[in-house]
Amino acid sequence: MPNGGSDCCGNCRFNRAVQELGEPTGNHDDRFWASSFCTLRDVKITKPFWTYCDNYFSPWPPEPGKAEEPIGWIYASGLYEGYVRIPWHDKTEPCVSISCVCRICGRQTDQGITVTDEGTEIGFCTNRHYVEWWKTKHDDPEISSDDFDPPEECYRDRS
Repeated sequence: MPNGGSDCCGNCRFNRAVQELGEPTGNHDDRFWASSFCTLRDVKITKPFWTYCDNYFSPWPPEPGKAEEPIGWIYASGLYEGYVRIPWHDKTEPCVSISCVCRICGRQTDQGITVTDEGTEIGFCTNRHYVEWWKTKHDDPEISSDDFDPPEECYRDRS
């Protein structure tokens, strides 16, 4: 089990890989990774053991006659500052620990976040800067950039 918790897409009943291959065992073979797809949200899950959403906790079996709907956002594991989750940009997964230049502050880093928006890849130096940008695209009062460390804290010990 990944350190990210058992409530990941790798254990979710909406994951096509779980539906077809069963719950994963200790060795997550290539078929499981290749088959990971959220049938509820109609999206490929590239990192099933480090991707999450609140539908994992939806009641099973579902209420008779009630269609299941996506709840909230899909989340990825963010850059390490303790353990954090950052929201996807709609159906676009943020890539973590990637070389980039931050859209917010211009910092160049080998350990940033990138995401594609309107066909353009953009980068961020921290979880906080990614979520600050994300908030300009999505109105969700439950998600705040204040929940993440500022760049000054993240880069304090780096030269």
